[in-house]
Amino acid sequence: MPDELSRVFEVVCKGCSRSLMMIERLRDPEIELVVDHLRACSASEPLGDTPMLGEVMARVRVAAVERA
Repeated sequence: MPDELSRVFEVVCKGCSRSLMMIERLRDPEIELVVDHLRACSASEPLGDTPMLGEVMARVRVAAVERA
């Protein structure tokens, strides 16, 4: 089993199926990028000015991937 510290996660938009990023941890700067994408991608279902993390995460898929 791979070491948990070496895991990488792919964040994919559920709306357009675009891969947004490959990350080790989802931190504030990455969350901001995801929110920016969701605002541009899902204009028919807008996010509020300060969306809750659960609302943001409901619109993306996060999956562990093998590190190359």
